[in-house]
Amino acid sequence: MMKIYPNICLALTALALVFAACSHSGSYDKRLVVADSLLTAGRADSALSLLTSIAPSSLSSDADQAYHALLTTQARYKSFAVITSDDEINTAVNYYEHHDTEREKLIRSYIYKGGVMQELSKPDTAMIFYKMAEVKAAEADDYSNLGYARLRMGELYFKHHAYDGRNIEKIEQALDCYRRVNDLEFQANCLEDLGVMYRQTNPQKAEKTLKEAISMAENNGNTEQYISCVNDLAHLYFMMGSDNAGYNKKAYDQLQIIKSHGVENREDVVYITFANVYSALGMPDSAMHYLQLSGHENDTDSKYRTNFLEALSNIAKARGDSIAYLHLINECSNLSFALMRDPELLNIMYAENDFDRQYERLREEKQQRSKFTYIGIGLALILALAGLALAFYRRAHRYDRLVVELKDQSQSQMRDLSGLQTNISEMKINDERLKGFISSHMSMMREMIEACYHEPRNRIAENMKRIVKFQDSNRDNWVKLYDYIDVEHNNIMTRTRENYPQLNDRDLLLLALTCMGYSYIQTAIIMGYSNATSVSVIKQRLAKKMGLECTLNEYIEHNSTYKIEQKEQ
Repeated sequence: MMKIYPNICLALTALALVFAACSHSGSYDKRLVVADSLLTAGRADSALSLLTSIAPSSLSSDADQAYHALLTTQARYKSFAVITSDDEINTAVNYYEHHDTEREKLIRSYIYKGGVMQELSKPDTAMIFYKMAEVKAAEADDYSNLGYARLRMGELYFKHHAYDGRNIEKIEQALDCYRRVNDLEFQANCLEDLGVMYRQTNPQKAEKTLKEAISMAENNGNTEQYISCVNDLAHLYFMMGSDNAGYNKKAYDQLQIIKSHGVENREDVVYITFANVYSALGMPDSAMHYLQLSGHENDTDSKYRTNFLEALSNIAKARGDSIAYLHLINECSNLSFALMRDPELLNIMYAENDFDRQYERLREEKQQRSKFTYIGIGLALILALAGLALAFYRRAHRYDRLVVELKDQSQSQMRDLSGLQTNISEMKINDERLKGFISSHMSMMREMIEACYHEPRNRIAENMKRIVKFQDSNRDNWVKLYDYIDVEHNNIMTRTRENYPQLNDRDLLLLALTCMGYSYIQTAIIMGYSNATSVSVIKQRLAKKMGLECTLNEYIEHNSTYKIEQKEQ
């Protein structure tokens, strides 16, 4: 995997992330939040130093312990520390698998569990965990972690010499994810990997891709990645130089760019590229100098040993030592053939294929269950609709009968309405006549009451008392009086009944008689009181019951003249 080293910009970014993370992750130990921010900023060494100073037993919650285990594994992996066990990352995996709210941390746990398995020489197990991370990240639309899981799978295939295009497919998918989230650092990383992978099959595409990676790394300010991409392009030109000597010159120009940044403490592949290019340019001594700087002279790793022998054979060829050249070429070919027969490659491929088949089977079973669920819901809806249809059918027949009845009733009501309209017309004609009749009737009634008062023992008084008693028991007669008063006094009775629903019939009668101008004596006789003084007290109680701040007479005067005042205005 291509290395990405921290720089000053990343350090400043880390400080910003510390404050942002602390404000949004108050539920975690603040030291863990800081460590996560350092990892995000590319400062894995600093994060590892901080995390190793925290004893897991000092953390109070299971969540903090799982978070610590995840971050420590991640820091060790990014710092290229030696990993000898998966116990630590298992703590994180086991916790997050039982806490669905921590989806992002579960995805990371799967990715670094895969990384640990890869370090422990179990690439097939690593592939399974990368696939688990891929599935979870895809479900959550987490394109950053989805891209990293696919990048790890592509590089795993490339490391084990998969030449069927699986490695390229994974890296291209990872690049698409990083473009979605605009992660320029990892975009450059993917482009570099793709450029290296394209070298065997499509040199022109490899050249274009590596140049894009160089430009992006330079814009990102990542010097180490920039040098790595330039070195890859120089090696590509060296490979193309066997057919066209002009490419050797291009390779040499790329090496000069690397020299301008210093050749000390570079990656071993840089020195091997220098050795190959200087050999092709006929400078075997310089080539040997750089080859020795690579440090792989006694390396037992097949991949590094092959690269070293290839460069050494090119130096022998440049020196004209054909015997040494043929011997080294033969040894190099044997190692390359052994690498192509990597026994782990098939295990990795089988692991991915088995995972895909199982995942597809589970997905189909889930869809099947969903299908049955939908079918059940559909049947239930059909039955419900059938029941409703039957109910509506029954109601329709009942409604038909009701419609006939309503039609008959409506015709009858129309006839009644016609008669009512005729009556209303007649009432309008007789309104003035009725009004005059009621006025004369009230005047006569007032005279009769007056006569009853002066001669309480005569027969007229007794008859009047019976009339009053009858009128008091028949509320409809008083309602006619209220209608008359409404006509004369601006609807005072109707408005009072609406505004003061707490008033009873006798309260309204007292108000009506007061509106008509009846005296206390007249009012007392009509309402059956023993003396006129009671009327004054009852009127005060009525005003209090209505919540008036004025007397009952003032209330009547204001509400009776309101209509007249409005007309005058």
